[in-house]
Amino acid sequence: MVTVSESPDIEEIGKAASQRDYRKEEIEELNATLSSLNATKENLKLKIKELGESANETTIALNESATTRSDEKEVNIETIAKAKEGLRAVKDAIAILKSFYKSAAKAEDYHSGKLNKVALLRYKQAEEAEESPVDADDPGAGFKGAYSGQQEASKSIFGLLEVIKSDFERTIKATTREEKRAAAEFVDFDRTSRASIASDEKGGELNEQDLESTKAKIKQKTQDLKTAQKLHDEAVQAIEDLKPTCLDSEMTFEERAAKREEEIAALKKALCYLDPAKVEADCK
Repeated sequence: MVTVSESPDIEEIGKAASQRDYRKEEIEELNATLSSLNATKENLKLKIKELGESANETTIALNESATTRSDEKEVNIETIAKAKEGLRAVKDAIAILKSFYKSAAKAEDYHSGKLNKVALLRYKQAEEAEESPVDADDPGAGFKGAYSGQQEASKSIFGLLEVIKSDFERTIKATTREEKRAAAEFVDFDRTSRASIASDEKGGELNEQDLESTKAKIKQKTQDLKTAQKLHDEAVQAIEDLKPTCLDSEMTFEERAAKREEEIAALKKALCYLDPAKVEADCK
């Protein structure tokens, strides 16, 4: 025989079941949210690492480029300076040789009698006032009077000097042009690199902020999950506590029907005790 010590409170069980189901859904949602937040956290950490590496690599490349540019500029400046120095020397040499061969040509005309009277007089006066540069440099040359020079040979000499002069001028122009090009390219590279570094660093800062925010959300959602789990467990326990303590789940239909009849008979008997006047039909 199965006895029931206390009838379960159906309303309270319903409330507890509703609370249990609500908390179960909340737990599932919180677990999904935490899973997404943790994925976001790992993704942000990866982005921060990549941006940091990118900024570092760009900084290294910029520093190396700056060193190379400085060395290149130094070489170019030195090349231009030496070329200008050489150009001045060649120009001076050409000017001196031109003056020399011009004087030598006049000396040749003087000795050959080709000068007119006025020019002849001027040259003779100049010759008497100052000895020939060649006589002064080489008094033992074996002849007297001004050296007339090899006028035909001077053409090849001047031609060679002009080639050297052109080489120096070409070097100056080419090196100056190359220096300007290299300087402009470095300015562009420097500007682009610094912008990239700034962008990576700013991106890293923003991702750091997002990471901290994400961590805070994870912490809050984890606490919410613990609370929801606790409330869920309490609801489940409440349902268990509100169930009949001695209910035999293996009773047959006939046994349950008999039990019901017994309960009805007991209720009628109790009713008759409360009806001594025999008003109720069942108590007559």
